[in-house]
Amino acid sequence: MSNLPVPLYTRLPEIYRQRDIEQLPPGQLQAYLALIEQAFSAVHDNIGLLYRDLFIETCSPWVIPYIGDLLSVSVLSGEPWTLRADVADTVELRRMKGTTHAIELLAFDLTKWAAHCVELREILTWFQHLNHRRPDVQSTKPGLAGVARGGTVPIKNPALLSLLSTPFDPFAHYPDLRPVELGVLRPNLPSLAIFLWRLVPFQAPVSMPAPRGQFPLTPTDPGGALFAARFDIEPTGKPVVLFNTSRVLPSAVPPVLSTMDEVPGPIPQARITEASPLGVPAEYVAVNVYDSTAPNLDSIQITGVGLQFHLPKAIFPTDIWTIRGANLCAWENALHPELGNREIVVDPRRGRVVFGVATAAEASALENDLLATFTYGAAGAVGAQPVDLTLPAEWTASTVERRTVARRQDPLALQHALDNLASASSPVLIEIEDSLTHELDLSAVAGTTVENGIVTLNLKYPLAIAAVNGNRPVIRLKTSLAFRPVDVTAPGGESQADIDALVSTLNVRLQGLYFTPDNASVTPLLARAAVARLEINGCTLDPGSILKLDGTRSTAIAGAKLDGEFGFANATDLHNFKVMPQVIISRSITGPLLMEAVYALTLHDSIVDAGATPDVDGANAFAISSSVDPVNAYGPPLSFQQCTFFGRCRLRSASGAGGIFCHALEVWNNQIGCIRQSSFSAETNRLPKNFACATGAIISFTDDAWNQPGYAQLALDCDRRVLEKGPGNDRMGAFGYLLEAHKWRNLQVRLREYMSAGCRPELIPVT
Repeated sequence: MSNLPVPLYTRLPEIYRQRDIEQLPPGQLQAYLALIEQAFSAVHDNIGLLYRDLFIETCSPWVIPYIGDLLSVSVLSGEPWTLRADVADTVELRRMKGTTHAIELLAFDLTKWAAHCVELREILTWFQHLNHRRPDVQSTKPGLAGVARGGTVPIKNPALLSLLSTPFDPFAHYPDLRPVELGVLRPNLPSLAIFLWRLVPFQAPVSMPAPRGQFPLTPTDPGGALFAARFDIEPTGKPVVLFNTSRVLPSAVPPVLSTMDEVPGPIPQARITEASPLGVPAEYVAVNVYDSTAPNLDSIQITGVGLQFHLPKAIFPTDIWTIRGANLCAWENALHPELGNREIVVDPRRGRVVFGVATAAEASALENDLLATFTYGAAGAVGAQPVDLTLPAEWTASTVERRTVARRQDPLALQHALDNLASASSPVLIEIEDSLTHELDLSAVAGTTVENGIVTLNLKYPLAIAAVNGNRPVIRLKTSLAFRPVDVTAPGGESQADIDALVSTLNVRLQGLYFTPDNASVTPLLARAAVARLEINGCTLDPGSILKLDGTRSTAIAGAKLDGEFGFANATDLHNFKVMPQVIISRSITGPLLMEAVYALTLHDSIVDAGATPDVDGANAFAISSSVDPVNAYGPPLSFQQCTFFGRCRLRSASGAGGIFCHALEVWNNQIGCIRQSSFSAETNRLPKNFACATGAIISFTDDAWNQPGYAQLALDCDRRVLEKGPGNDRMGAFGYLLEAHKWRNLQVRLREYMSAGCRPELIPVT
């Protein structure tokens, strides 16, 4: 650790500093040396940078190709981390050239994706000669018995059958002589399949599953459960596909190849069943206990597996549980064999779980105190995700009042933290320190008022509500969010100019939060934003348009509905409110945004979901439009960068780059602004000036329902312009910042350099 440089002024002898104080005005020498100090510090910092630029691990991004040139590494473009890793592992990769581990390490370095290589010549079936029989089995994977080449598939083993057509398929296949195609498996002699897991596994810290009631049972087996306690693992009760965490170690020494139980993919149902010959539930599910009476969660142990249950220690101190994977579309009613006592049945495809217990008291204890840590997949950190988000410097100043929220200490801690904001003496930062579910009813918050039927928080100074330490809190709204200044019109004894100055600096920031309605009547989620600036960063405003278990889509929930009077009931307040509210949404997911043109809307790397996918009629699904008359009027002026819009957009004006408009874009003032490198639907549009855009391009997504793992991830069969001609010659849409087009190109460039002679790579995305 380097020491801080000693300022020049403090290095002077004391006599000179004393005489400097005695001058008129005092401090002349100190002010002079402060100017020199700036230049001295710049030189000092530059020397430090030059030293760090000597090493690939710490050098500036622009230095990476120069260090790579010393090793004759061809220049690539893309994310700095991947370029740095590519150069750093060059020597090791060249030493391992021709091995499958080298390819797995290369793929990870260039993409950050988990990878698994399969030599396809080893999975080809053959017809054996009777005089030269070779009774070897196809599978050489540990723990898999495999199938003899030319033999039949054992259909009585569901766990083994579940591996069919997966990267860890143990069965032999006929050769496929057709040309290699990206994303399609073609088993052939010269082919090497490189399976890639592109989705990021996000592990939500300790959260509260949604209880679905306890039900008495009449078991026929003596070991059967007398009560079933049901839960949806996702705190809001929505279906979710459960993932395993990524435990792949591509840089391990000695080299270790990836295995099926360490990759970040959906949890295979058959692998979590203990009774199955191939069941290894310990690789996916963990059960531990904690002190449910403690005011914090320090007693909870978090392990590396994807799904973890935390049970109250007082009720289940040393109990041993059996794990089973099953289809729970009808809960425990369709289970065979029936639910056993101290058995946990998990449905990883739907995110459901059933506990088998002996008494109603035990079932109630689970309903009250069960906590879970679960993992889900997403294309990137858009929306409320369990990641660390940095607050701007204005919120880390010493003048900011900090209020902490921990649900274990107070179930209504968030509600109480919002009390009396009207009398605050400085900006207020509310930090949520857990990932539990917080109830928020603004009508129960001290200092709120009701105006035009909207319960509103009255603010004197800026307000920020942020998740900290990588948490993902769920905020269940009993009333819509609404903000306004305490005073817009100067009360007696104060000048209007002073009030106007306070209003012009009134900002609200929401960061890392998952907002969901408590019931269907809470819509929109944001009903009022009478502030100078509203920032929504890394949040999810529940869009509601999920894929239900019956295959239908839910109705979209409005993320915001803001009128042109800013919610003011008093005409004088409306007249004195002179600011144009700036609504800035970044790295977030939200439902329809309905607001008038008196607001200015800015979107970055975000998704606005009105429930209208590219293949459905979006005439009545408005992603952005007017709150009063969305069909005929126009919404706010929009500035965007890399966003995806599921629905029609009717805007006052528009400018930006990298947008995917799945349905019509209609801009009232199309003489100002410019849209670049974006995709427009083939519907009737009214566009401003545009450059390098694609109209009528084929758009398809891995998933278009927001509770599915590949939500808004562009499919590989999209129009090439959408996949590669967005900003920076990469993808359009909300996940363009991931630079996936560069990752594909870089990987294909390097594979030509590192593949063995006569070997042909096949890139197969698994997620």
